Amino acid sequence: MKTVHPSIREVAVLQESTEMILSSMDVDTVLHQIILIVRNYFATANAAVFLVDAATHELYCRAHIGYSGAFANPDRIKIGPESITGRVAENKTPVYVPDIRKDPKYVPADPKVRSELALPLLVREAVIGVLSIGSEKIDFFSDEMIGLLTLFAAQASVALENARLYSTERRRMRQIELINLIARSAAAANDLEQLLQNLADLIEDTFDDAEIGILLRDREGRLMLRAHAGKGEPKTESFVLSERSGILAEAFAARMNVVVNDIADRPQWPLCFAGTGSELCIPLISFGETLGALVIAHATAHFFCADDRSIAQAAADVCATAIRSVQLAEELRRITHTDSLTGLYNQRYFHVLAAEEIARSKRYHKQFSLLMIELKNFSQLNTRMGFEHGDAILRKVAQTLKIQMRGVDSICRYGPDRFVLVLPETAAERLQSVANKLKDALGKIRAEEKPASPTVASLYASATYPADGASELELVRVLLTRIAEDRGIPNSASR
Repeated sequence: MKTVHPSIREVAVLQESTEMILSSMDVDTVLHQIILIVRNYFATANAAVFLVDAATHELYCRAHIGYSGAFANPDRIKIGPESITGRVAENKTPVYVPDIRKDPKYVPADPKVRSELALPLLVREAVIGVLSIGSEKIDFFSDEMIGLLTLFAAQASVALENARLYSTERRRMRQIELINLIARSAAAANDLEQLLQNLADLIEDTFDDAEIGILLRDREGRLMLRAHAGKGEPKTESFVLSERSGILAEAFAARMNVVVNDIADRPQWPLCFAGTGSELCIPLISFGETLGALVIAHATAHFFCADDRSIAQAAADVCATAIRSVQLAEELRRITHTDSLTGLYNQRYFHVLAAEEIARSKRYHKQFSLLMIELKNFSQLNTRMGFEHGDAILRKVAQTLKIQMRGVDSICRYGPDRFVLVLPETAAERLQSVANKLKDALGKIRAEEKPASPTVASLYASATYPADGASELELVRVLLTRIAEDRGIPNSASR
């Protein structure tokens, strides 16, 4: 198996684990996916999932890989200190054994295993099982791997719990139907705003005549209303007051759902929605992080029953997973499309942008242009001043381009010393003025931190659709040909 870079593995594992929760409602399928994710991303030959039998207070192996016939007819494991797996289930904390030969409590299931990590599967502080992972190498699991597997185990727990809920469909039909609708909405959502509004509408359909609010924390930590469904007019200050001393404050403090059915008896209670008789609030928690909250309010006093709380909690769990899934997908796209040095789009994403702009311009019979910028003698500058200095120059160039260009324009790094601008609805006649503006702006960047040092010089080449080419390949070929022909002639944008 190829080695996976830790940062890529983290995003990929979290993305796949959230997709597992949203896409699978069958216990066997979820268990199979858990085992596969552990094997594929962590290169471990052995993994097993033990589930709790609440009636006997025991653990039994429900799925495994790599243990041959060890669990074909296994003895059940008592929850308690007699074994590693039992101890994890009892204490609700992970246990790592870097060398199993030195642990007298280890019960061997495969003679090739040399180190083992056991993680509790928890749902709202209740143990539903244990994920046990073995390696044939001594002290195989690093701190980074243990941290990531702990997060994964938390998501696997949610996946298993949702699957078990699905198995009791007759008893919890409303709950399962809502979870499925939320999952489908998450899969179809193109962005976070669309997802949040869809979630609010779905929950409103489940709780008739209720006011629904989905709140998330922004980058500064402020709680903001991001989606609303209902007939009322929500006010920002109401949620601010509730976060201080109302149901939002209580739910965040408890980190679980809170219901207040007797608002009429609390004259000073800060309502989230005006005219409310009952409120139900559930924190949106994913990977241990509180993303925000789901608030459901109804005009009727004593409206929410135990089943409503159960349904709302399940909906909130899947909502949090769906929201986090979209955020992870956006982060994965950002990593894939962005040049890590400059923060601009990278060369791979340039080809995507060019293809999309060709399709759009063709559909609406518009023109667009590409403008390539090459920094003159940049390799010599790198050699003379060092790569750190060269990187600083590239970042300054990128920042200058961002300031100069329109919001609809896209800026891509195209190789070590080149940048390409995608300029929608820009004809060839305008390129000269664009190039002159950029040339003036870039010319203010000095190659060295000295007042008398030379400024950055640049070359320019352009191509316009459809005059210079009807395909992405043709346009890029024109750009590269012109930049090569005009190397040493700074102003080639007019060609």
